Amino acid sequence: MNALAQPSLFDDMQMTAVFGGWDNIYRYELRRVWNADLPMLVVCMLNPSTADHQKNDPTILALIHFAKLWGYGGLLIVNLYAFRSSSPAVMFKAEDPVGPYNLNSVHAAILYAHNHGGKMLAAWGNDGQDPSFWFIERALNLGVELICLGTTRSGAPKHPMARGLHRIPRDQQPITWRTR
Repeated sequence: MNALAQPSLFDDMQMTAVFGGWDNIYRYELRRVWNADLPMLVVCMLNPSTADHQKNDPTILALIHFAKLWGYGGLLIVNLYAFRSSSPAVMFKAEDPVGPYNLNSVHAAILYAHNHGGKMLAAWGNDGQDPSFWFIERALNLGVELICLGTTRSGAPKHPMARGLHRIPRDQQPITWRTR
């Protein structure tokens, strides 16, 4: 695994990422810290896209907005699958979409949430069915409260970039997520 850090030109934000695999095809963790005196919002989404230790993508920018709105000083982001792709369909076709170290990264993020406020934002949308059960069970067993930005028709936690009628309002407050 490769841990990379880059000082940011924006808001004195520290930007780090942990990658693995040939050509960094897996991203195990992404952090953004703008105020180390405040807790970090821990987030679990479906799979990583293009954000890295040097740049944000639209999803990360949306999460930064919500984290600041809710009083957090940073983000700790993990994913159910570590394979980097902007397309879940492409990611699901990968030989190993989860990645060899991803379960360890997700478990560490759940422990961080447990030890630093007890909340974790679930935000994987409709495609996160299989490994999400492991994640949900582990988080709830440790007493971590799962929050979300809203739910899909199937009850899955909405992705920050949900579109159309499912779009997340900019002033959205976190909602406790209850599995069905």
